Amino acid sequence: MNVKISKCLGMVAVLYFTANFNAQSQVKKDTVPKEKAIEEVVLVGYGSVKKQNLTSAATTVKADAFDNRPLYNVGQALQGQAAGVSVIQSSGKPGATIDIKIRGNNSISSAVSPLYVVDGIQTNDISGINTDDIVDMTILKDASSTAIYGINGSSGVVIITTKRGKAGKPQLNFNAYWGSSKTVKNIDVLSLDQYKSLLGDIKLNGGGDYLATANNSRYAGINTDWTKEVFQTGFDQNYNVNYSFGNENVKAYAALGYQDIDGIIKPAKFQRTSAKLNLDAVILPWLKLNSSVNYFLTNLTNTNDNLSTARGGVVLSAFNTPTFLPVYGNQVNMSPGDSEIYDQTTGAIKDGYKSGQFAPNPYQSSWENPVAYQSRKDKTLTQRFLSNLGLEVKIFKDLTWRPSVSFDMTDSRNTKFTDGYQTSYGRSKFGIGSQEFYQYQEYNFENTLNYTLKRSVHDLSILGGLQINEKNIQNTYYSGDNFPGDTFNFNYDLAKNQGNDFHKEILRQVSFFGRVLYTLNGKYTVMGVFRENANSALAPGNKWGFFPGVSASWLISKENFLADSKLISELKIRGGWGKTGNASAIPAYSHFNLYDPYWSNGIPTYTNTQSDSSDLTWETTTDTNAGLDIGLISNRIRLSVDVYQRKTDNLITSIPLGTNDFKIFRNIGSLENKGLELTLNTVNIKNENFTWNTSFNISFAKNKVTHISDYLRTIQAANIDGMGNLVRIQEGESLGMFYGYQVAGVNPNNGDQMYVNASGNTVAYADLKPEDRKYIGNPNPDFTFGFSNNFTFKNWYVDMLITGSVGNDLFNATRFDLEMMNDYKNQSTAVLNRWTTVGQITDVPRANSTSAQAISDRFIEDGSYVKLKAVTLGYNFNKPFKGVNKLNLYVTGQNIFTITNYSGMDPEVNGFSPNRNTSGADRSVFGIDYGTYPQVRTFIIGLKANF
Repeated sequence: MNVKISKCLGMVAVLYFTANFNAQSQVKKDTVPKEKAIEEVVLVGYGSVKKQNLTSAATTVKADAFDNRPLYNVGQALQGQAAGVSVIQSSGKPGATIDIKIRGNNSISSAVSPLYVVDGIQTNDISGINTDDIVDMTILKDASSTAIYGINGSSGVVIITTKRGKAGKPQLNFNAYWGSSKTVKNIDVLSLDQYKSLLGDIKLNGGGDYLATANNSRYAGINTDWTKEVFQTGFDQNYNVNYSFGNENVKAYAALGYQDIDGIIKPAKFQRTSAKLNLDAVILPWLKLNSSVNYFLTNLTNTNDNLSTARGGVVLSAFNTPTFLPVYGNQVNMSPGDSEIYDQTTGAIKDGYKSGQFAPNPYQSSWENPVAYQSRKDKTLTQRFLSNLGLEVKIFKDLTWRPSVSFDMTDSRNTKFTDGYQTSYGRSKFGIGSQEFYQYQEYNFENTLNYTLKRSVHDLSILGGLQINEKNIQNTYYSGDNFPGDTFNFNYDLAKNQGNDFHKEILRQVSFFGRVLYTLNGKYTVMGVFRENANSALAPGNKWGFFPGVSASWLISKENFLADSKLISELKIRGGWGKTGNASAIPAYSHFNLYDPYWSNGIPTYTNTQSDSSDLTWETTTDTNAGLDIGLISNRIRLSVDVYQRKTDNLITSIPLGTNDFKIFRNIGSLENKGLELTLNTVNIKNENFTWNTSFNISFAKNKVTHISDYLRTIQAANIDGMGNLVRIQEGESLGMFYGYQVAGVNPNNGDQMYVNASGNTVAYADLKPEDRKYIGNPNPDFTFGFSNNFTFKNWYVDMLITGSVGNDLFNATRFDLEMMNDYKNQSTAVLNRWTTVGQITDVPRANSTSAQAISDRFIEDGSYVKLKAVTLGYNFNKPFKGVNKLNLYVTGQNIFTITNYSGMDPEVNGFSPNRNTSGADRSVFGIDYGTYPQVRTFIIGLKANF
């Protein structure tokens, strides 16, 4: 652990000791009358339970923990708020997918994002949910609680409750904020003179003569700062209005929201319009109706990141593009005698130098400048309709039937186009583009019967249910190139070269589930759950799976020997065991041989893409959890401790068969996760004028691949173009480990990178063998934490959130492009320390040294960080104007500063995040930075008004 991180964690510890001391010393000083205790209730699968009787590992995050922050995704609201919940905002790009994991990775190739239950609607996609509509989120972390969701609950469950109408006076609320964003950190690159000096060294060491081009009079006087051209100021704006009303029979909540985020790297932009209607009605004394209707319209404009300069990555291109190049071709020094610019016969200006055309790269025309890459159109328009309708039928006093139906429909259109005029790539293709239509429809039918019995010291609840689910997915893809010269938008019919593809699948599930919850005397609670699941993706004989769970708790503080304790207000032990399944890596038709047709200019080509995988079965996770809950001094100090072990068997992955995309799916191994979680909440000070509340959570986790099939032995992942795979998965090692060579410094005699071989000897690059590779870094942190404080003084309030990760390694693949010194790309200032003379001691090899071009621990860095994630200062006005009941004004800063030794732009990265539509073993890859769109520092000013 580095010194900066240690000091910061020391500060956190001091603050917490202070918090605990104040919580105890202030007990007698507080003058606020004691409030009547309200019994807390925690949501669990298909119901709720008193918090004091909770038997499983669950955490509830209230909306006031995040409702003053500029968020576009519900996942951001969970960051730092719950132990065991990892939230990585892997890119600062507006609308980028958030990586959420509960208790780490429990699969190699399957999706490990949690199941979300939004007002009873089950979904894996929360990208459109407006955080302004949320009341709270309950996170179910262990299988004793998630087993009731069967194959959907293996990675945890997040139950989201949104606002609903209430009886009484109608309420009208308006919320809005406005703000701006800038990069938090930049990477320094070589000046023009330093760059030319490097080109001279490359030539001196046997490389190409790139310096002559850089000194060409065509570029004299040009010195473009590409980072200023690319990194600009982003803008945020958000508006929400909601209206709620109701009486004893009918209650309704209606909301409308609009969010607009302009990114710091154009043309990245995120726009979302959301509409919501929640309705509750008492139709008859024994019949109730509830409904939730949501509509989302999202417009996302993409900027390519996590790609090399050669592949169109804007971020790396901003650093790599030589500064002697201008943005546009007509900005060079245009001499009529320059045959590169003018046709010496006709005198006409050549392509690349005409008005409105981006300056071509003289070294390689396909490697364009970043502004040229920014001109490529990549837009996605998505409409989503998410709704449910449910009834509550009181059959008898203690027996309730709840039938419900939900519908989730997504209609998305992605359009990419590069015109045939502005860029070198576009001209080479005479314009090129594609359009993809994605349609998703999910129907879910559920019926539950719930019987409750409360007699004397007995509290019994029995639930039984049936669920039928169908998913319809359809993709239609069109591509084309060679368009008429005046085409600036994609039009498939105008393309001379056309291609198209069509894919459709239907996935069906049926399941029976149940739960028994029994509490004796308010002290002893036992819960048992099960789900019998069937999935159409599996072959006959393997379709059904049984997933049980059982848990229990003992509320010791209710025993006679603690009933009168003034110190211990709550003491409970709990434990649970359960099994869940995961089928997300299983194709819809896994037990068939599949051929994928692709039409090119009307002629179909059939490719065998999948072999019969009839032997495939579920991934099954067995989870054991033990917990302790302690409340001290009227629960002003509350501590929860959980230890867990999760074992996943029958891990699924695809195995390539020959060339192309032909593959077979197999169950190939086992994986173990285990960890410790602590959550401490304290009410440090509470009196008439001032309150101070603190929350701290910390999670320790380890994982290990315990078995891989003999016929496979290892799995390679995280391929970087031109470099190879960065990750190797192997029995006995942690998931996601970086694999490569170990460096042994730079040879002071010739400037070559030296390495350590398998025998521990220092050898030259030429003497390296594949078997000299070893595990060189671990992206899994030793622990992660979140630390939040809330202060109120009269009408003023301050909220603060600190997040951190310690002990994780990052592979800084960005340095591949910024420190290799093997061609004409500009480099970072780190190469100023390169070897240049005999006897020089340095850790940067000489220019144009092939010895440096290997995956090695030279690029492994400490990814530990402590981040001041958000700070809010606000003031509440009571009835400031006629007709305004409450008015809240606030300012918020997000990503204020980061303490880290990482040399990249931000340690919170994942170049292989779901943004890249990763599949197979790449789904288990994290901790790689490869030209990632950077995190941004945002400041907003906002208001909330209640009428």
